[in-house]
Amino acid sequence: MKSIFLLHGDDNFSSSQKLKSWRDGFVQKYNSEPEIFDGKKLDLSQFETNIEAYPFLSEKRLVIIKNFFEDRSAEDGKRVAESLKRVPDFCILIFHENGKADKRTALYKKIEKEGKIEEFKEKSPLEIAKWAAERATKKGISLAITQANYFAEHCGSNLWQLENEIDKLALHKGPITNETIDTITTPSLTASIFRVTDKVAEQNAREALKTLKTLQDNGEDMIKILFMIVRHFRILIQIHDLIHHKESTSSIASKLKQPPFVIQKGVQQSRNFTYERLKQIYEELLKIDTDFKTGKIKILKQDNRELHLAIEKFIINCCQK
Repeated sequence: MKSIFLLHGDDNFSSSQKLKSWRDGFVQKYNSEPEIFDGKKLDLSQFETNIEAYPFLSEKRLVIIKNFFEDRSAEDGKRVAESLKRVPDFCILIFHENGKADKRTALYKKIEKEGKIEEFKEKSPLEIAKWAAERATKKGISLAITQANYFAEHCGSNLWQLENEIDKLALHKGPITNETIDTITTPSLTASIFRVTDKVAEQNAREALKTLKTLQDNGEDMIKILFMIVRHFRILIQIHDLIHHKESTSSIASKLKQPPFVIQKGVQQSRNFTYERLKQIYEELLKIDTDFKTGKIKILKQDNRELHLAIEKFIINCCQK
């Protein structure tokens, strides 16, 4: 088997960490820097010519090509796939993608046959909490599993953001509690939208409005917040309907093209509403969206107060019914 690798998947934090580990290990072992190419700008003729070039003052060459699958055509992939048969034993070739590589392409199938592919799938909430606890321990933080679960729910599933939030917690003196996490870390937009929905279901307007204000204070765009709320309730309607038709959680995730943990949380939330209530809420949101797009709700540069007020009224009305 040739030393040809593909690192890809939705969890690009973990794939990037794996790439960094290999890169650092190579430099330490062979005292030689890797050759790194942007897949979008890779000169295919030059690649085909130089792939068999001997390393300079080293036993091995490490060649890294980033985002080739994402940025190049299937025909370009075929050309590179043909070149792989000439990769010599002294060359380590790594393709690294920020997302999922297309498994239907000739290049993917060639790497699968000649080398090794590692896909980094998006982590479940439980896996994220475990990951957060382990990362915290490495940074000298004691994060109990209860707090790790709360941290993951509060800050979302983006491991890049979670890494930054763990660094914030590392500056805190004393035990890490849920209140500490609320005070120090920045909640993710997705997690905040889930929280707003939870509070609407509980008819707790005060907490829902508090979460909305936190989003605004953190610099989130009010238009994006509206889009996310509309999208979230649309997904809840779809989940509610699919549950009614006896679909499993995994089947719902596949049909709606959403991560399993989003569907699991959505299933829990959808049980707090009737189908008719969800439709009413969605229609109210569509009216706000229409009023915004037709200019009834005015948005000026650096002034989104009318839209903010409309969303606040929507939350209050939902909590009163």
